[in-house]
Amino acid sequence: MQDLAWERVPETFPPMFRRYARMFTKQSVRGASRVITTSTSTAGDLIALYGVSDTQMRTIPIGVRLDAAPDPRPREPFILAVGEFEPRKRILQLIAGHDAYFASAPADPPPCRLVVVGAGGSDEAAVHSAAGPECDLMGFVDDATLADLYRTATLLVYPSSYEGFGLPVLEAMAHGLPVVATRAGGIPDKVKDGVNGFLVNPGDVEAIAAAIVKMANTPKTRAAMGEESKRLLEPFLWPRIARRVIAEYERLIEERKKRDCVS
Repeated sequence: MQDLAWERVPETFPPMFRRYARMFTKQSVRGASRVITTSTSTAGDLIALYGVSDTQMRTIPIGVRLDAAPDPRPREPFILAVGEFEPRKRILQLIAGHDAYFASAPADPPPCRLVVVGAGGSDEAAVHSAAGPECDLMGFVDDATLADLYRTATLLVYPSSYEGFGLPVLEAMAHGLPVVATRAGGIPDKVKDGVNGFLVNPGDVEAIAAAIVKMANTPKTRAAMGEESKRLLEPFLWPRIARRVIAEYERLIEERKKRDCVS
């Protein structure tokens, strides 16, 4: 189970979809022998909103591959953002925060531009209108291009108001990239404030700008946080995730066998 976005940010979904998602999900999780969620946040939502038992729940995150190949290229002066232009992704607030940083940054070293990967969503027109000459809107890109952006960016900024998991955060970590993100949903499972990045409150434009300034002006801190990102990846690597999922199925099979023997 990835998230309960229709419950946490209901204003972003049509009423008919919300009713269907609520009904279908409640029936599914209440009838399941085991519910696997990708974050502790979603597990908590299922317990609080749908009455799922915590003994029925297991949290196993989405996996990622570590980018182990060394890249001789230096990091370039740009900040990366990845996400669809939906209101909960808060791309407009990110642009405002970057504008504040860019306007006050000294000319030397060159301030970081903002590169946004993504498109679509109900905020698309507003994002295109708000993006100034220091912001590059790239649309959707292929996997190879995205990986190259992760390898060469200065940092990732992820300002969502709600995320069940937040895969771009994990992808950035796999490429040794420090992260500025929000204390929202499953993001704090991955970003440890002051260790591999900084956490700010959702919607706090001033805090986003301040975190960007702090990161942009301290290359040693960025490098250390990038290394911490890779170190913190171990619980999220695909071989470990696969073993945990397989083990859960094996436990369920054994439980079923025991029940069949008793009956």
